[in-house]
Amino acid sequence: MILLWGLMEDEPMGMAHAALTKAGADFFFLDHRKVFTSEIEYAYDAGTGGRCTVTQGAETVDLGGVRAAYLRGYNFLDFEEMRDRPRDDPLAVKAMGFQLQLMAFLDASGCLVINRSAPSATNFSKPLQLTVIRRAGLGIPETFISNDAGAARRFLSGNPDSVYKSISSVRSIVRRVSDAHYGHMGDVGWCPTLFQRVIPGINYRAHVLGDEVFAVRLESDQLDYRYGDTTIAAAELPADVAQKCRRLNSMLGLQFSGIDLMRTPDGAWYCFEVNPSPGYSYFEQGGGQPISAALARFMMDADRRQ
Repeated sequence: MILLWGLMEDEPMGMAHAALTKAGADFFFLDHRKVFTSEIEYAYDAGTGGRCTVTQGAETVDLGGVRAAYLRGYNFLDFEEMRDRPRDDPLAVKAMGFQLQLMAFLDASGCLVINRSAPSATNFSKPLQLTVIRRAGLGIPETFISNDAGAARRFLSGNPDSVYKSISSVRSIVRRVSDAHYGHMGDVGWCPTLFQRVIPGINYRAHVLGDEVFAVRLESDQLDYRYGDTTIAAAELPADVAQKCRRLNSMLGLQFSGIDLMRTPDGAWYCFEVNPSPGYSYFEQGGGQPISAALARFMMDADRRQ
């Protein structure tokens, strides 16, 4: 059986759900929005091992029968049920306990998990990601991270065309450093900031799913294509670049990832970061790559093998 955990209004989850339904797969959708009323029970027996069941509404599922899982959980503190409630409210404690037990069981299980906690956590540290990216054989832009305003200014004096962004998984809009920003450079003392030299060229996004690579080319009127007038088209990466993307996905311990690339006018390739829970729907809808169908097939193959 296949387990989906997330929100139906989340497009990547909705598309995966639709693809599995179309393929006639055996799967169970665990609605994250119902985390406050769901129950999870784990029992261990020295002879037979552990047994974990989840009950949501009138349905109960034995997680021991799960052979593949696709997880796109959200922050339950943002759900309507938590409005005006403190973080230590009993409702929040119950929801957190459910999530911790669910993830602990899946992380320790032998099933295919897209993606486990530890590999996904690499997204919390861009410096770590950049180190692995370079080890995988992909180029990275000249990068400087500091909470020292003077040191940041010295880097920028040698790299005047640079961007700044978050060093964590917190989403930030990539912007060029302008003259106006120098007046606020002291703020980095409160928040270590990542600066990168701008790499001119064309953006590509590669989704790696096991051994498959689905790439799109992105042309935009904005530096950060997510916030501009952007044209998306299916593309094919050079064989060596595609293989480096597969290697990077594997080195990070991921089953599925979205990799942000840049091809320069002289044909060099750079990598900016790796998303372990990619919002692939934007790229599938824009570029026509059959990612959701491949994701369903990937999980169904794992379900059959086990």
